[in-house]
Amino acid sequence: MNNAAQDSLAELEKKVKALVPDPNHPDDSFIIITLQEAIAAAKEGNFAVGAVLVRENGEVVERGHNRVFNPHFRSDLHAEMDVMTRFEERFPETKSMKGFVLYTSLEPCPMCFARLITSGVRSVYYASADEHGGMVHKLEQMPPAWIELANRQKFAKAQCSPKLSDLAFQIFLTTAAENNRKLQER
Repeated sequence: MNNAAQDSLAELEKKVKALVPDPNHPDDSFIIITLQEAIAAAKEGNFAVGAVLVRENGEVVERGHNRVFNPHFRSDLHAEMDVMTRFEERFPETKSMKGFVLYTSLEPCPMCFARLITSGVRSVYYASADEHGGMVHKLEQMPPAWIELANRQKFAKAQCSPKLSDLAFQIFLTTAAENNRKLQER
């Protein structure tokens, strides 16, 4: 990460630490957790995306972040995948994900979107849309069987403060160029 990106990340981290949920935006408290995780991912040299899995009653069950490059290369450990893998390993007896909600700082990519559809998580909310890499807004481009499965669930933009949505994308951008370069070199 170059010095300008590090400075920017340090400033963004200060902003995240100072955040207080806005009672007018019901998803703020969970999106703040995703932003904390996104900062952690960025500081480790990974794509700056965070996620959190909660029960319908608001209990945080699992949190995680992108771990594609560190501690070692794992192409599958995007934030949503990290959270779902950790949850499934901790609670192998869970038969249904209908009582769970997943929040993520960035709209899920195609790989994560397919995993979340398959998981059956009741609802998935993201803080910031990803026009180029996100798949939720491209659901109609999925094969019909995937569309039918996805219709059991809710995938939508989180009801969070616009400030949090903007921060999520700014945090992601601090690592996007560098990590895309790393992927190109692989």
